[in-house]
Amino acid sequence: MLFIVPASILFMIGDYAMGIEPRESIVVSGLISSGWQTIADWRITLSNIGGMFGSIFYAIAALAFLEYLKYRLTMMTNKADRIIMRSYMAGLVLGIMGFMYFHLACGTLIHNYNVLIDAAEGNAELAVRMWNRTYNVQAFCYWTTFISLGILVTGGWIIMVLKGLLSLKKGWLLAAPLMVAAIGFLIEIILPLPFNGIASGFESFGWTVMFLGGIRFVGKDERYRKERE
Repeated sequence: MLFIVPASILFMIGDYAMGIEPRESIVVSGLISSGWQTIADWRITLSNIGGMFGSIFYAIAALAFLEYLKYRLTMMTNKADRIIMRSYMAGLVLGIMGFMYFHLACGTLIHNYNVLIDAAEGNAELAVRMWNRTYNVQAFCYWTTFISLGILVTGGWIIMVLKGLLSLKKGWLLAAPLMVAAIGFLIEIILPLPFNGIASGFESFGWTVMFLGGIRFVGKDERYRKERE
């Protein structure tokens, strides 16, 4: 499960490679930011590579976590609790392919806009119209994956901690990835940083925090350790 640490580091590098923009960046249209034009091709490449290798390390960590959660399921009799844990497990599985897809999809959309606005000779209105054709064919898959992953993992973790399905104190509910991401956005709003995008890597960091919580309660399960021995 500790493979989540190198996974999250690579994801965060990729997130910041795509997410850091000048402070004066403004919204051009919808998701498009004027700051995208400051994101060089090598940064997109770095983000994609980080997403690829990060996904490999995440898969190793997630499969180990899933092995333990399947063990916990065998001891649960409450149907609602089993549904909650299975939903959380489904989110972990979705992350195995989801993280690489996020980096590829986000990076491609940013790169495409930069290519299009260059081809349109700086005509942002024309570039936006052309970019929307690229975005629209990915929008359903992107948002379905992102929302499903966020709900299943963040929601599942919070409910399991609150219901006591995991041997953790209630404060650990803040370790849910989107909760950590929210802290990042709060920091970005409060602190007068000279750039935008500090929140970009917080969701990825949240996975490390959540897995450390998982490692904590797995380590407390002496019965599980004895059975593995």
